[in-house]
Amino acid sequence: MSKETKSIIIVSIGTAIWGGTFPLVKFLLNYVSADMIVAYRFLFSAIFALPLFVIGLKKNKKSLLKLLLLSIILYAAYLTQTEGMKFTTSSKSGFITGLYVVFTPIVAVIMIKEKPPFKLILSLIISLIGLALLSGITFNNFSLNKGDLLIVLCALLWAFQIVLTNIYAKNTDANFITAAQMVIVFLLSLPLSERSLFMPHPLIVWLGLAFLGIFAGYLAILAETYSLKYIDPDRAAIIFTLEPVFAGLASFVFLGETLTRKGIVGAVFILVSMWIAISAKPQTE
Repeated sequence: MSKETKSIIIVSIGTAIWGGTFPLVKFLLNYVSADMIVAYRFLFSAIFALPLFVIGLKKNKKSLLKLLLLSIILYAAYLTQTEGMKFTTSSKSGFITGLYVVFTPIVAVIMIKEKPPFKLILSLIISLIGLALLSGITFNNFSLNKGDLLIVLCALLWAFQIVLTNIYAKNTDANFITAAQMVIVFLLSLPLSERSLFMPHPLIVWLGLAFLGIFAGYLAILAETYSLKYIDPDRAAIIFTLEPVFAGLASFVFLGETLTRKGIVGAVFILVSMWIAISAKPQTE
């Protein structure tokens, strides 16, 4: 089996895991605050990542400043997403988070200063229409609720994280990039959580937090970083579009959530916008 095929399989599994975490996070918010969920999940991630971080630190000291920036973005993305889920449904948050597939090529175009193709502009317009339908925005009410707005910000942050990861992975070991982010993000979360980090919780809560940190955190991000070296970005983006689908299915199965008719149309619009964005190719000036 080729490295590309293995990478496609790995990313597909990781995408399914990420989609399944939306109802899990929604459940955990009944017991733990958003900032504590982020701290806990990266505590478990950091425990597994620490050996690789220590081993790779000497060889990659020059990359620490860049990885600090990447970690700040990652921390902000998880915090805004988790906080946002307090005010919106799990299924809606999954589809809104999926907008990073649209935002990512736009961020890439901005960073490499190329002319955005028409398809990219079209995908952004369609995604905004989908977001409006999904969030219940009408002509009389143009405001997003707090949760939806925070998750839109999360999607934008994810776009920057993916673009920067793709850039850094070309010159820095993927294991170290992932390990450094896990450790640094945990350290960033301490100021908000150190006093209550080890409060007692039911066993199911601890198991959920451990799953978020180990499988949906460290291992999934390591898989993403590794796979971006071997998968064509277009193929990877197509796989990533399945995340909100998995989120919607998991939310229906575990939480009994359903979308309204307008919400379903909005979700379809967002998925269509993702596919259009994937097919868009930047044009040089």
